[in-house]
Amino acid sequence: MPYESAPFFRRLAARLLDLAFCLLLTFVVAVPVGILLVPVALLTTEAHEAVVYGSAAWLCYFIAYVGLEVFLLIRRDGQTLGKGLLGLRVVPSGEWARPRLELLPAASRMLIIFLPFVFMSLSGSNPESAILNGIAVVGFLALIVSFFLAANPAGKRLALHDLATGSRVVRAAKRKIESFLVTWFAQRGARGL
Repeated sequence: MPYESAPFFRRLAARLLDLAFCLLLTFVVAVPVGILLVPVALLTTEAHEAVVYGSAAWLCYFIAYVGLEVFLLIRRDGQTLGKGLLGLRVVPSGEWARPRLELLPAASRMLIIFLPFVFMSLSGSNPESAILNGIAVVGFLALIVSFFLAANPAGKRLALHDLATGSRVVRAAKRKIESFLVTWFAQRGARGL
């Protein structure tokens, strides 16, 4: 099935919208995680408090960002909230591939997007560590390479996560957030929640 590759700035805007949605969801996820964290924080020493709080913050962000996006990529035929609003869709890039994204490629895709941010934040935990600084540089370079691959008008605009998972972002019909929420609640109501 022939698809038209998505324009770079629309892809970038969709990624920024997805990041904004995920940051909001991170704060929502932080409430139950924070409640569960209270006994752990009481049992740890002051030396390890920063590790506990930092790990909890990353867990919240991981659940919100990777979890939400993988769920949406699978359930909404390759459209996250940002992609749906801007008329984009993630599809497998193979000529004979199924038209929808499966769980493993969707999860792999999101981990590849997420890991450079983790790598870059590691150097902040110990700025004197040359190894952690090197890992942070690798994360930053991965983001830069991915950015330029997606911006390349001569190619198919495949970023690192697209190349690694055999997916691509294409133009699709726009969706409204309300239609997603109405459908989701209607399905849950039909099953009796």
